Amino acid sequence: MKLVTVSYPLNRSGLCLQHSHSLICRRSLAQRRYLNTLHAVESSDIVKVAVSQFPSAAPGRFINDNTAFVQQFPVRGYEVAPNQRASMVTIANLLQELAGNHAVGMWGRAEEGFASLPNAPDIIFVMTRLQIRMNEYPKWGDILELQTYFTDDGRLAARRDWLISDTASGKQIGSATSTWVNINMRTRKLTKLPEDLKIHFMRFADPQGRMSIPVEETKKKIPDLDADLQVEGPSQVARRSDMDMNSHINNVVYLGWGLESVPVDVYDGYELYEMEVDFKAECQAGDTVKSLIQPITHNSGSPEGNGASGTKHFLHMLLKDGSSTHASSELVRARTSWKKQVEL
Repeated sequence: MKLVTVSYPLNRSGLCLQHSHSLICRRSLAQRRYLNTLHAVESSDIVKVAVSQFPSAAPGRFINDNTAFVQQFPVRGYEVAPNQRASMVTIANLLQELAGNHAVGMWGRAEEGFASLPNAPDIIFVMTRLQIRMNEYPKWGDILELQTYFTDDGRLAARRDWLISDTASGKQIGSATSTWVNINMRTRKLTKLPEDLKIHFMRFADPQGRMSIPVEETKKKIPDLDADLQVEGPSQVARRSDMDMNSHINNVVYLGWGLESVPVDVYDGYELYEMEVDFKAECQAGDTVKSLIQPITHNSGSPEGNGASGTKHFLHMLLKDGSSTHASSELVRARTSWKKQVEL
């Protein structure tokens, strides 16, 4: 039997031209079918999206004769916990964002820091105390409306308050108050606001001195931890990405570090409804931060800090880790209050 060899010309890639032509034809046919399907889907009346329009958040604006500032914020997917609810850290970030926008609205955007004080670019406002109280937390996709206002608080300090509301229901779901002092950004030392700037500052202050949290429930002393009861939690290393425009670790970062020490059964089974924080010193990127926690003992004698209503309370302390020549220094002291989660 005589064998007959049939050869076909090859293309540049080494494929047989006949085989290559067959592949191209099949690919072209598949593409035409895909395009026809797309056209059918686009022209079909039965194809509906799940959500046709998402609610938009209103921009920031001054109200009450420029003595308060209000802005709406959506709760984004990266701002919620596994239960699709915002966390205390999320709320603290929104409070800070609103305060910064309010300051920019009054004085303008700065080359350094969050806002520029007229004729005093080296002076910045630094938060020394923060208290947040949440009745409930918003869900992913909710739109929040936050209002903020301030007034003076003694010779060297100012007080800023916030109200947190759900736009869909109009219900107030949280509140917060804080204390701020003037710091020279170069020397990092406390400084008095010049009188002309204070007059300018007070033009925007709330004339009624409203308190979002009753005054008798604020500025309560946070006691030192008991060495026999405190427990050391996971240490943290301050990252460069934790630095903010004021050239120090952002305040909200400390809140997250402190909450890492909360026992798992409390963190998962309870809801954080109040956090009080005293900011005592600052740290820089690269510093190691030690976290301590202590359950608060109540009259019931419970070592876990159980109250009559099933609440739990903890003291927290963050320390900048020392070295062979320097002792550890206290950065933050806090108190957290938790209530049993309600099954939905």
